[in-house]
Amino acid sequence: MGKRNRATLLPINLPQLQNLIKRDPISYKQDFLQQYRHFESQLDIFKLKPDEEAEEFGRLITFISQVAQCYSQETSSFPQQLINLLSECYQILNPNVRRTMVQALVLLRNKDIIPSITLLSLCFTLFRVRDKQLRELLYSYIVTDIKNQNAKHKNNKLNKTLQRGEKIDSKMGEDSISAKKSLDVCIELYRKGIWNDAKTVNVIAEACFHQITKIKVTAIKFFLGSNQDQDVSSEDEKELPNIRRLQHINQINKTKKSKKRKLGKALSTIRKKELQKHKAENFNFSALHLLNDPQGFSEKLFSTLTSSQYNDRFEVKIITLNLISRIIGIHKLVLLNFYSYLQRYLQPHQRDVTLVLVILAQACHELVPPDVLEPVVRVIANNFVSDHCAGEVMAAGLNAIREICSRQPLAIDFTLLQDLTEYRSDKNKGVMIAARSLIGLFREINPELLKRKDRGKVASMNLKDFKPLQYGQVRTMEQIEGIELLEEYKQKLGRSENEDEWSRWEIASDNSSDDEGWINEKKISTLAMTQLLSPADFAKLNELKLEHKSEQLVDGGKRNRSTTQDEPSDIIDVNAITGPRKKAKQDYEERLESIKSGREGREKYGSSKGKKFEGASTTNKEKARNKAFMMVIHKKNALQKKKMNPINKTK
Repeated sequence: MGKRNRATLLPINLPQLQNLIKRDPISYKQDFLQQYRHFESQLDIFKLKPDEEAEEFGRLITFISQVAQCYSQETSSFPQQLINLLSECYQILNPNVRRTMVQALVLLRNKDIIPSITLLSLCFTLFRVRDKQLRELLYSYIVTDIKNQNAKHKNNKLNKTLQRGEKIDSKMGEDSISAKKSLDVCIELYRKGIWNDAKTVNVIAEACFHQITKIKVTAIKFFLGSNQDQDVSSEDEKELPNIRRLQHINQINKTKKSKKRKLGKALSTIRKKELQKHKAENFNFSALHLLNDPQGFSEKLFSTLTSSQYNDRFEVKIITLNLISRIIGIHKLVLLNFYSYLQRYLQPHQRDVTLVLVILAQACHELVPPDVLEPVVRVIANNFVSDHCAGEVMAAGLNAIREICSRQPLAIDFTLLQDLTEYRSDKNKGVMIAARSLIGLFREINPELLKRKDRGKVASMNLKDFKPLQYGQVRTMEQIEGIELLEEYKQKLGRSENEDEWSRWEIASDNSSDDEGWINEKKISTLAMTQLLSPADFAKLNELKLEHKSEQLVDGGKRNRSTTQDEPSDIIDVNAITGPRKKAKQDYEERLESIKSGREGREKYGSSKGKKFEGASTTNKEKARNKAFMMVIHKKNALQKKKMNPINKTK
C-alpha cells in the first residue's frame, strides 16, 4: 500500500521523483516523459502571457535541468527552447521565471550539455535587463566560466569569439547598463590575467570616451590603478590558522590522531604561504603600454577635456588629466598645450593642488622642450615658493620643481635655481629638506648650475669630467657602471685569473712612440665580456657601489642616507610632493573616535588585560588570590606587604 501511495504522489512531488530518477533512470523513464510532456504544454501556455508569474512552469524547468543528463536524447531540444524563449522575450519575462531559466542553463552548462560560447553570448545580451540580481548572477558566471575555460591553457578560440565586435564592442553603445557590466567583465578578466592582451585594453580604452560618466570613470580608473589593484584569490582571503594556539591545545589536551592531523595540515598551509611570498612575482605589464596609438589617444582625450561641451565634475577632470599625464610620461609623448593648460590650476588655494603638481611632474620627460617647461616652473616658484606662503606650500612647490627637474634638467635656469637653493637653511623643516633635496639632485645631474659651496666634494672633484646633456641628447654607457669595483673585488679574492701586466698598456706605432712615449689609456673592464654575471654578482656590485660612494663623501663624519639619486619613476606619489610634515594635533571629534575604537572588544569599565573568552582559564593573579596563606607566605609580595603601614596595605 505504501509503494502504491508513493507512486500516486510522484507526479506532484518533483524533488522526490528527481531523487529516484538519479538513482534508477530506466525504471522512472515513463514518469519523466510524463513530466516533460507537461512542460511542453506549459511552455505553449506561457508563451501567450510571458509576463505572468508561473510557479509550476519554473518548478518543471528546475526539475528537467536537474535530470537532463539521465535522458540526453529526450531532452536534446530542452536547452534550445529556453535559449529561444530568453532571446525573444527577455525584457518582458517575469523576473523569477527569468532567473530560474538562467540558473537552469548554467546548471546544464556545468554538466557540459550545452557549449560555453552559446550561453556566454546569451549572458552578454541579458546584461540589458533591468534586474540587478540577475546581472550579478550573469557577471559572476561569465567571469568564472571564462576563467575555468582558460585554467589549463589559453582558450584562444573562445577568447577571440567573445572579443569580436558583436559580443563586447557593441555593448559599449547606447545601453549604459549593458555597457557598464561588459566593461566590468573585461576589467576583471584583465586583472585575473586571462584577457591581458592588447585587444581587451583597447576595448577598455574606447570606454574612456563614453557619454555616460560612470562608464568613463570606470575605464579611466582601470588605467590609473591597473598595476596596484591585483586580484586576490579566495585562498588568500582566508585567514591563516593560529599555529601557537593549535600547538598549545595539542600539548594540553589529550593527544589524538585527528588533532595531530589538523596541526600538520595547518603547518603545511603556513609553509605554502611562505613559499608563495618568496616566489618571484610575474611582472604585470601595464595596460598603458598596450595602447595601439598612445599619441592619438591622449590627444583625443585632451581635446574632449578642453572642449566647450565638457561639463563633468572636477573630480572626473582631475583623473582624466592624471591619465593623460601618465600616458605622456610613459610613452615620452609631446603634447605642448597640456602644460599651458595646467598653469591655470597652479595656485596654492586650488582644490587638490598637490595632485595637480603630481600630474604636471608626471607629464615631464627629457623630450619636452625646455622653453615649454620654463614658464611653468617659474609660475610654481612665484606662486608657491615665496616668503608670504606657508611652510607646507613652499615645501610642495620646491618638491614639485625637484620632480620636474629630475625628468627634464633643462627646465630651470641658473638664476632661479640660485634663489631656490637659498632656502636650504630655512627654519621650517619641510622647506629645508625640500631645498636640500633640490641641491642634491643637481649635484648629480648638473653641478655647474650650483654655487661652488653647494656642489659638495664629490661633485667638485668630478666637475672637470662632467658634460651636461643638451636637449635631446642621451648619455650612453660604454660598460656596466661600477664593474671595475667588482673586478677588483674578485681579484682580491683570487676568483679571476691574473692578467698580464703588459695588457694594461697599449703601445702606439714605432714612429709615434719615439716622439710621444707611452700613451696611458683608460682601461675598460673585460669582466662582463669574459664571464656571465650572476644575480649574486649584481647584488655585490650594488653593495660595492654604495660603499665606494660613501667613502667619497666626507661631511663631518656623516654619511647621507641615500648616496645615489633614484631613477624617476613613471608614477609619482602625492607624499613626494607634500614631503615630511609634522603630525597635526587631534581635534575633539578625532580624539573621541580614537577613544571609541579603543573600547571595541572590551567590556564596559573592564580591563583590556582581562579574559577575552568565556571558556578561558583564570589568570595567575586570580589563582594567587585563592591560594592558602601558607602557600604564599614566603613570596616576595607577601613579605613586602608585612612591612607596609596600614594605609598602604589598603591601596
